[in-house]
Amino acid sequence: GSLTNMEEHHIEDSGTVVSVHGTHVRVEVVRGAGCKSCSMRGFCFRKNVPAVFDLETELDLKAGDRVELEISPGARVLSALLIFGVPLFFLFGGFLISAHWLIELPSIGIAFLAMALSFFIIRYCDRNVAGSIKVRIGRKI
Repeated sequence: GSLTNMEEHHIEDSGTVVSVHGTHVRVEVVRGAGCKSCSMRGFCFRKNVPAVFDLETELDLKAGDRVELEISPGARVLSALLIFGVPLFFLFGGFLISAHWLIELPSIGIAFLAMALSFFIIRYCDRNVAGSIKVRIGRKI
């Protein structure tokens, strides 16, 4: 397939409508079949704890309806980079910068402190960027 076809392909998950207020719908998602094959399944949300999305839709839905959600692959890749790439960058960056002025043992400690700092940055980004991840209701199941 071409690049355009790959960009249009979405990975689908399902959820249950919890509440409806006009065109605003609250959907609860538990880990589904798509999560079983994903290497990041433990990072998106905890096992047996549902993720809740507030979405807008024109579909006629009511509480208890099952819906299919579409999450863009780009959002999943960005999440993986944030979760795995940022801590590694801080770990190695902290070591390389501190090793320039200090001996090895303090440099290792500073590297791990830098990595710990990255977790706070990830948490901040998660709270502020989570709303920009494109999740939409594909259809009622």
